[in-house]
Amino acid sequence: MKIALFDNGNHQVFKFLGFGDSDEVETNQFLIKDGDEAILYEPGGSRINSLLFSEISTVIPPQKIKYIVLSHQDPDVGASLNFWMVSTDAKICISELWTRFIPHFAPKSIAKERILPIDDEGGKLKLGQSEIVLLPAHFLHSEGNFQVYDPVSKILLSGDFGASVGADYETVQNFEEHLKFMEPFHKRYMPSSYAIKSWVSLVRTLDVEQIVPQHGPRFVQKEMVGKFLTWAEGLKPTLEENPGWYKLSDKILE
Repeated sequence: MKIALFDNGNHQVFKFLGFGDSDEVETNQFLIKDGDEAILYEPGGSRINSLLFSEISTVIPPQKIKYIVLSHQDPDVGASLNFWMVSTDAKICISELWTRFIPHFAPKSIAKERILPIDDEGGKLKLGQSEIVLLPAHFLHSEGNFQVYDPVSKILLSGDFGASVGADYETVQNFEEHLKFMEPFHKRYMPSSYAIKSWVSLVRTLDVEQIVPQHGPRFVQKEMVGKFLTWAEGLKPTLEENPGWYKLSDKILE
């Protein structure tokens, strides 16, 4: 399924979802199109290749994809990379920490000239008449992690941060009710309150109308974005609440 998140005629942002089986974690894939160029963010697992390719073809010829951006190295983010590297000439953008992982997804001979490592500080990608920001989000939850901010649509594609599991709606309407789908994941998978607070401070310098994660519904309009940022700023990860995990327990010593 394809959802248009933004469309001013020349610049468009699409979210793709609904491709996974019932035993898989539902993932979202994203396409930003400006003129006749596009960026694919989070191409996803290998089981959705043909379906995603078909949906993208209704927007732009997939061969026009200029960049493929991976937030980090997880298989639900980029296990399909071999397919996309064969099907397009797109450059692959991923943290410099994870470039050595690409040959596990695609033959080294194909990947060698196609990888654009992202420095820890992030950067920008020229797309048509616009520039797309590669936003650092380290340790949320990977040590080399990048989100995509589109200044034209004012959309932040936030990868795993903001993700939820089990919510069956497209946009968050009741933030407090939504927490039961979102908070357990963040407390377990996001290990550092310092990293979270640093990210919140960075995002607050941007003009953001939507935060759209890789899993689950999106946060739309500034009021809901603000609620999410305030909640995130006060989040205390499970790792910080349970320092005893790093002590030898009686069970281990038995």
